[in-house]
Amino acid sequence: MKHGFIVSKLSIAFLALSSPLLAQENFQSINLAGTVIAENESGLSYEAQGCITEVSQVAVNSGLAIKDQILVKLDDRTSQLALKSAQARAGDLKAAVEESEFSITVAKADLSRAKEEFDFVLREFNRTNVLFKRGLVNETMLETAERKKLDATFSVDRAEEALTRANSKKSRADIAYEIGQLEVQSRELDLDDLTMRAPFDGVLLNFEPNVGDCVARGTLAAQIYAPEAKIVETFVFVDQLVIADTVGVVVDNPVNVIRVNGQICPGIFSGVETEANLENQNVKTTIDLDANCARSMFLNEAVEIETLPKAN
Repeated sequence: MKHGFIVSKLSIAFLALSSPLLAQENFQSINLAGTVIAENESGLSYEAQGCITEVSQVAVNSGLAIKDQILVKLDDRTSQLALKSAQARAGDLKAAVEESEFSITVAKADLSRAKEEFDFVLREFNRTNVLFKRGLVNETMLETAERKKLDATFSVDRAEEALTRANSKKSRADIAYEIGQLEVQSRELDLDDLTMRAPFDGVLLNFEPNVGDCVARGTLAAQIYAPEAKIVETFVFVDQLVIADTVGVVVDNPVNVIRVNGQICPGIFSGVETEANLENQNVKTTIDLDANCARSMFLNEAVEIETLPKAN
């Protein structure tokens, strides 16, 4: 029955306020009670397990953080050792790459010399063969020249095989070095996880770490929010939402947010939920605050909201 009652009232309201001009002429400002909350409050959690060795006392005392400021450091001796070992290993693998490059240079030089030797032996064999056909040399000399040609051919083949092996060794060395570099990057990330930094300029909440405390990975260290990113959360009754245009409870409509000290901050409705609480018949709404004014407001501060007609 309650669901049906709400739907019927909303349907009547939309029919009654089908004319925006009529709603503007019949505007009735209402006052609501709201609470200031952080729009994008983020949690800061430890990315690794360890014991705290350093805490930013400036952040603890001020409750403020600057982007990329180091807030907490965990014991990094084991990670530093792992990183140095990975760097040494990568250095050794890099030397292997350089050695393989030198092996290729040597293999290319050997192949060049073997080909030059083959060309010389081939010319000698051709001359001997011509002389043999003319009967100027005997068969033994021809066989000797042919044997030199065969040996030179084998030398070229061996030099080409050596160059192929050198290239293959270079490829394996490159792969091993790349793996070594990835290992170094992994160790650097592990080391970086031991340092907690502020993700952006903001205000810290519940930031109370102590040097010597040991923490687990994922443990919440604090919350942080941007001081200029605050909103006001308030509730309107369904009866008021039924005549939303008349009372100004519409997304993008302006409001005055009034503090206890009398300061007035401009804001606009940024969201009106579509579901009502069936027990108290109200709907949650949110209001975006002016950034400059929001900086001076406190979290959970109680404020008054005065709705305003939409500007023409």
